[in-house]
Amino acid sequence: IVIVAIIVDKSPATLFAGLGASAAILMLVFKDSILGFVAGIQLSANDMIRPGDWVTIPSTNANGIVEEITLNTVKIQNFDNTISTVPPYSLVNGSFQNWRGMTESGGRRVMKSIFLDLTTLKFCTPEMLDTFRKEIPLLADYQPEEGVIPTNSQVFRVYVERYLCSLPVVNQDLDLIISQKEATEYGVPIQIYFFSRNKIWKEYERIQSDIFDHFFAMIPKFELKVYQYSD
Repeated sequence: IVIVAIIVDKSPATLFAGLGASAAILMLVFKDSILGFVAGIQLSANDMIRPGDWVTIPSTNANGIVEEITLNTVKIQNFDNTISTVPPYSLVNGSFQNWRGMTESGGRRVMKSIFLDLTTLKFCTPEMLDTFRKEIPLLADYQPEEGVIPTNSQVFRVYVERYLCSLPVVNQDLDLIISQKEATEYGVPIQIYFFSRNKIWKEYERIQSDIFDHFFAMIPKFELKVYQYSD
């Protein structure tokens, strides 16, 4: 810098100021490319995203399959067939959800609740239990714990678990949990949590719809009702 300053007859301070201004202009012009390059290295090094991944980006409402990753953009085809393009650095600086782990795992999670009418919950009589055993094959060998008088909701939860365990489409190696959550003004929620072996969107939706249709149809057999809001 000193030699150049002597040659051009300028002070070193002036040259430094000029270099700083030039660097600022270059940073402004190539900002996206520089940020994209750095972000691309981070995304690649951490294996955060690949073409073919299903991603959800809340900040941009993008929800679809990654089609292309370039220096400046990540191109995503949304499930409604629109296209979203986002800069790579926004993925590094912000947050996004990559569903690759789900697609590579043994199942896709189903977590839904059925809200029971609280007024229909009651203790089971011996006659009710006998009826359940006779009319519902999966409960043919059901015996409550000694000294426990089960409620119809409890027996329903037992049935739900046994039914799910009988289905080949449900992955028995992953969590299968049937639980009663805190009662609300909309009834008593029975949360049903399991994993479908089939992860393809269309089949996944069909499987869980068929399963819950079955549960809704079975609920009256336990002398229970699904809560329905009315004015």
